[in-house]
Amino acid sequence: MSATGSLSTLGIVELLQIAGLFRKMGSLRLLFPGQRVITAYFQDGHLSGLTDSGRVWQLGDLLTSLGRLEEVDKQRLLTEAKTRGKRLGQLVIDHGFYTKAEMEGILRRLIMQSLLFAVENEAKGGFEMHLGAVSQTTVMFPVTDFLIELTSAVDELERLRALLGPGEGALRVIAEVDESDTLRDLPYRKVQVLAHIDGEKTPMDVAAASPFSPTESLRILSDLAGLGVVGWADGDLAQRGARVHLFPVPDRPVQREHEAVAPASGEPRTSGGVW
Repeated sequence: MSATGSLSTLGIVELLQIAGLFRKMGSLRLLFPGQRVITAYFQDGHLSGLTDSGRVWQLGDLLTSLGRLEEVDKQRLLTEAKTRGKRLGQLVIDHGFYTKAEMEGILRRLIMQSLLFAVENEAKGGFEMHLGAVSQTTVMFPVTDFLIELTSAVDELERLRALLGPGEGALRVIAEVDESDTLRDLPYRKVQVLAHIDGEKTPMDVAAASPFSPTESLRILSDLAGLGVVGWADGDLAQRGARVHLFPVPDRPVQREHEAVAPASGEPRTSGGVW
Protein backbone atom coordinates (compact mmCIF):
# COMPACT_ATOMS: atom_id res chain seq x y z
CA MET A 1 0.00 0.00 0.00
CA SER A 2 1.31 3.46 -0.93
CA ALA A 3 0.12 7.04 -0.61
CA THR A 4 1.50 10.33 -1.91
CA GLY A 5 0.53 13.94 -1.39
CA SER A 6 1.46 17.42 -0.27
CA LEU A 7 2.67 18.15 3.26
CA SER A 8 0.61 21.33 3.17
CA THR A 9 -2.57 19.22 3.30
CA LEU A 10 -1.34 16.30 5.42
CA GLY A 11 1.47 17.40 7.72
CA ILE A 12 4.38 15.68 9.44
CA VAL A 13 2.58 15.29 12.77
CA GLU A 14 -0.45 13.67 11.15
CA LEU A 15 1.72 11.27 9.14
CA LEU A 16 3.68 10.27 12.24
CA GLN A 17 0.39 9.69 14.06
CA ILE A 18 -0.68 7.29 11.34
CA ALA A 19 2.61 5.39 11.63
CA GLY A 20 2.49 5.33 15.43
CA LEU A 21 -1.17 4.68 16.17
CA PHE A 22 -1.71 2.00 13.53
CA ARG A 23 1.65 0.38 14.37
CA LYS A 24 2.44 -0.23 10.73
CA MET A 25 5.72 -1.26 9.15
CA GLY A 26 6.91 0.89 6.30
CA SER A 27 8.68 4.07 5.25
CA LEU A 28 7.84 7.75 4.88
CA ARG A 29 9.77 9.81 2.29
CA LEU A 30 9.63 13.57 2.69
CA LEU A 31 10.58 15.51 -0.46
CA PHE A 32 11.71 19.15 -0.44
CA PRO A 33 13.09 21.69 -2.95
CA GLY A 34 16.80 21.37 -3.65
CA GLN A 35 16.43 17.57 -3.83
CA ARG A 36 16.55 17.17 -0.06
CA VAL A 37 14.97 13.87 0.91
CA ILE A 38 14.29 12.69 4.45
CA THR A 39 13.20 9.06 4.85
CA ALA A 40 11.86 7.71 8.14
CA TYR A 41 11.37 3.97 8.70
CA PHE A 42 8.77 2.46 11.04
CA GLN A 43 8.19 -0.87 12.74
CA ASP A 44 5.40 -1.68 15.19
CA GLY A 45 4.83 1.90 16.30
CA HIS A 46 8.54 2.69 16.57
CA LEU A 47 10.83 4.79 14.44
CA SER A 48 13.48 2.29 13.36
CA GLY A 49 15.76 4.51 11.27
CA LEU A 50 16.11 7.79 9.41
CA THR A 51 18.18 9.04 6.49
CA ASP A 52 18.58 12.66 5.43
CA SER A 53 20.30 13.90 2.27
CA GLY A 54 20.69 17.40 3.72
CA ARG A 55 22.64 16.87 6.92
CA VAL A 56 25.67 19.08 7.57
CA TRP A 57 27.63 17.42 10.37
CA GLN A 58 29.00 13.90 10.40
CA LEU A 59 28.54 11.93 13.59
CA GLY A 60 32.27 11.40 14.18
CA ASP A 61 33.00 15.12 13.80
CA LEU A 62 30.16 15.97 16.16
CA LEU A 63 31.36 13.54 18.83
CA THR A 64 34.89 14.90 18.48
CA SER A 65 33.69 18.48 18.85
CA LEU A 66 31.88 17.56 22.05
CA GLY A 67 35.24 16.70 23.60
CA ARG A 68 34.88 12.99 24.32
CA LEU A 69 36.47 11.60 21.16
CA GLU A 70 39.90 12.62 19.88
CA GLU A 71 40.56 12.94 16.15
CA VAL A 72 42.96 9.99 16.19
CA ASP A 73 40.32 7.85 17.94
CA LYS A 74 37.69 8.89 15.42
CA GLN A 75 39.86 7.85 12.48
CA ARG A 76 40.72 4.55 14.17
CA LEU A 77 37.04 3.78 14.83
CA LEU A 78 36.05 4.69 11.28
CA THR A 79 38.63 2.27 9.94
CA GLU A 80 37.41 -0.42 12.33
CA ALA A 81 33.80 0.23 11.30
CA LYS A 82 34.70 -0.36 7.64
CA THR A 83 36.82 -3.44 8.23
CA ARG A 84 34.46 -5.11 10.70
CA GLY A 85 31.20 -3.96 9.14
CA LYS A 86 29.97 -2.42 12.40
CA ARG A 87 28.26 0.88 13.03
CA LEU A 88 30.32 3.80 14.28
CA GLY A 89 27.81 4.53 17.03
CA GLN A 90 28.06 0.97 18.35
CA LEU A 91 31.88 1.05 18.31
CA VAL A 92 31.89 4.32 20.26
CA ILE A 93 29.86 2.53 22.94
CA ASP A 94 31.96 -0.66 22.81
CA HIS A 95 35.16 1.32 23.39
CA GLY A 96 33.67 3.28 26.28
CA PHE A 97 33.67 6.78 24.77
CA TYR A 98 29.91 7.14 25.28
CA THR A 99 27.32 5.10 27.13
CA LYS A 100 24.38 3.54 25.33
CA ALA A 101 22.04 6.07 26.95
CA GLU A 102 24.22 8.97 25.80
CA MET A 103 24.34 7.71 22.22
CA GLU A 104 20.59 7.20 22.19
CA GLY A 105 20.19 10.80 23.28
CA ILE A 106 22.43 11.98 20.45
CA LEU A 107 20.57 9.88 17.88
CA ARG A 108 17.24 11.21 19.12
CA ARG A 109 18.55 14.72 18.67
CA LEU A 110 19.78 14.01 15.13
CA ILE A 111 16.40 12.56 14.18
CA MET A 112 14.59 15.53 15.73
CA GLN A 113 16.75 17.97 13.75
CA SER A 114 15.59 16.41 10.49
CA LEU A 115 11.96 16.37 11.61
CA LEU A 116 12.16 20.03 12.68
CA PHE A 117 13.37 20.97 9.21
CA ALA A 118 10.49 18.99 7.70
CA VAL A 119 7.89 20.70 9.90
CA GLU A 120 9.23 24.17 9.13
CA ASN A 121 9.14 23.49 5.37
CA GLU A 122 5.81 21.65 5.13
CA ALA A 123 4.38 24.26 2.75
CA LYS A 124 7.06 23.40 0.18
CA GLY A 125 7.21 19.62 0.61
CA GLY A 126 5.57 16.43 -0.46
CA PHE A 127 5.46 12.90 0.90
CA GLU A 128 5.43 9.27 -0.18
CA MET A 129 4.26 6.70 2.38
CA HIS A 130 4.84 3.02 1.70
CA LEU A 131 3.56 0.26 3.96
CA GLY A 132 5.40 -3.04 4.02
CA ALA A 133 8.57 -4.70 5.29
CA VAL A 134 11.63 -2.46 5.78
CA SER A 135 15.26 -3.36 6.36
CA GLN A 136 16.26 -0.19 8.23
CA THR A 137 16.61 -1.00 11.95
CA THR A 138 19.19 1.58 13.06
CA VAL A 139 17.19 2.57 16.16
CA MET A 140 13.92 1.68 17.86
CA PHE A 141 12.33 4.78 19.38
CA PRO A 142 8.59 5.10 20.09
CA VAL A 143 7.01 7.43 17.55
CA THR A 144 5.02 9.07 20.36
CA ASP A 145 8.27 10.43 21.85
CA PHE A 146 8.77 12.60 18.78
CA LEU A 147 5.09 13.43 18.37
CA ILE A 148 4.86 15.09 21.77
CA GLU A 149 7.89 17.31 21.19
CA LEU A 150 6.97 18.15 17.59
CA THR A 151 3.41 19.12 18.50
CA SER A 152 4.66 21.50 21.19
CA ALA A 153 7.35 22.87 18.88
CA VAL A 154 4.78 23.59 16.14
CA ASP A 155 2.63 25.54 18.60
CA GLU A 156 5.64 27.61 19.71
CA LEU A 157 6.71 28.21 16.11
CA GLU A 158 3.28 29.62 15.26
CA ARG A 159 3.44 31.87 18.31
CA LEU A 160 6.88 33.10 17.24
CA ARG A 161 5.71 33.81 13.70
CA ALA A 162 2.76 35.79 15.05
CA LEU A 163 5.11 37.92 17.16
CA LEU A 164 7.59 38.50 14.32
CA GLY A 165 4.93 39.45 11.79
CA PRO A 166 5.25 39.08 8.00
CA GLY A 167 8.42 37.37 6.82
CA GLU A 168 10.14 34.01 6.77
CA GLY A 169 13.54 32.38 6.58
CA ALA A 170 16.49 33.25 8.80
CA LEU A 171 16.52 35.27 12.00
CA ARG A 172 18.81 38.16 12.93
CA VAL A 173 19.57 40.23 16.00
CA ILE A 174 17.93 43.63 15.59
CA ALA A 175 20.72 46.13 14.91
CA GLU A 176 19.15 48.86 17.07
CA VAL A 177 19.43 46.74 20.23
CA ASP A 178 22.71 45.05 19.39
CA GLU A 179 24.71 46.90 22.06
CA SER A 180 21.87 47.99 24.33
CA ASP A 181 21.18 47.23 27.98
CA THR A 182 18.43 44.90 26.76
CA LEU A 183 21.04 42.39 25.59
CA ARG A 184 23.31 42.85 28.59
CA ASP A 185 20.43 42.19 30.98
CA LEU A 186 19.29 38.96 29.34
CA PRO A 187 19.33 35.85 31.57
CA TYR A 188 21.74 33.01 30.82
CA ARG A 189 19.30 30.71 28.99
CA LYS A 190 18.19 33.43 26.62
CA VAL A 191 21.83 34.29 25.87
CA GLN A 192 22.50 30.61 25.10
CA VAL A 193 19.77 30.63 22.43
CA LEU A 194 20.66 34.11 21.17
CA ALA A 195 24.21 32.90 20.48
CA HIS A 196 22.88 30.72 17.66
CA ILE A 197 21.14 33.55 15.78
CA ASP A 198 23.61 34.45 13.06
CA GLY A 199 21.45 35.67 10.20
CA GLU A 200 21.64 32.28 8.49
CA LYS A 201 19.52 30.00 10.67
CA THR A 202 15.75 29.73 10.57
CA PRO A 203 13.79 29.39 13.84
CA MET A 204 13.87 25.60 13.57
CA ASP A 205 17.60 25.66 12.78
CA VAL A 206 18.15 27.63 15.98
CA ALA A 207 15.95 25.18 17.89
CA ALA A 208 17.99 22.28 16.49
CA ALA A 209 21.35 23.85 17.40
CA SER A 210 20.36 25.16 20.82
CA PRO A 211 21.44 23.18 23.92
CA PHE A 212 17.80 23.14 25.07
CA SER A 213 14.78 21.25 23.78
CA PRO A 214 13.16 22.55 20.57
CA THR A 215 10.03 23.66 22.44
CA GLU A 216 11.97 25.58 25.07
CA SER A 217 14.27 27.11 22.45
CA LEU A 218 11.31 28.35 20.40
CA ARG A 219 9.65 29.67 23.55
CA ILE A 220 12.81 31.64 24.32
CA LEU A 221 12.88 32.94 20.73
CA SER A 222 9.32 34.16 21.24
CA ASP A 223 10.40 35.94 24.42
CA LEU A 224 13.28 37.56 22.51
CA ALA A 225 10.92 38.59 19.73
CA GLY A 226 8.59 40.14 22.31
CA LEU A 227 11.52 42.16 23.65
CA GLY A 228 12.31 43.37 20.14
CA VAL A 229 15.69 41.65 20.15
CA VAL A 230 15.24 39.36 17.11
CA GLY A 231 13.50 39.69 13.76
CA TRP A 232 13.48 38.24 10.27
CA ALA A 233 16.78 38.62 8.41
CA ASP A 234 14.92 39.27 5.12
CA GLY A 235 18.13 38.84 3.16
CA ASP A 236 19.70 42.07 4.53
CA LEU A 237 23.28 40.98 5.10
CA ALA A 238 24.33 44.39 6.38
CA GLN A 239 21.97 44.10 9.36
CA ARG A 240 22.64 40.49 10.32
CA GLY A 241 24.01 40.18 13.83
CA ALA A 242 26.84 37.65 13.93
CA ARG A 243 27.18 35.74 17.16
CA VAL A 244 29.79 33.42 18.67
CA HIS A 245 28.56 29.82 18.45
CA LEU A 246 28.54 28.00 21.76
CA PHE A 247 28.05 24.70 19.96
CA PRO A 248 29.63 23.58 16.66
CA VAL A 249 27.70 24.86 13.67
CA PRO A 250 29.89 24.68 10.53
CA ASP A 251 29.39 26.16 7.11
CA ARG A 252 27.40 23.88 4.84
CA PRO A 253 29.73 21.74 2.68
CA VAL A 254 29.03 20.45 -0.80
CA GLN A 255 26.06 18.13 -0.48
CA ARG A 256 26.75 14.42 -0.76
CA GLU A 257 24.60 11.37 -1.04
CA HIS A 258 22.37 10.77 1.96
CA GLU A 259 23.62 8.81 4.95
CA ALA A 260 21.79 7.18 7.81
CA VAL A 261 21.58 8.75 11.24
CA ALA A 262 23.51 5.81 12.66
CA PRO A 263 25.30 4.37 9.60
CA ALA A 264 26.65 0.95 8.94
CA SER A 265 30.12 2.04 7.94
CA GLY A 266 30.26 5.81 7.74
CA GLU A 267 29.12 8.88 9.59
CA PRO A 268 25.77 10.69 9.49
CA ARG A 269 25.50 14.43 9.20
CA THR A 270 23.83 16.85 11.54
CA SER A 271 23.81 20.56 12.24
CA GLY A 272 24.45 21.59 15.83
CA GLY A 273 24.90 20.30 19.33
CA VAL A 274 22.90 17.85 21.39
CA TRP A 275 20.73 18.23 24.43
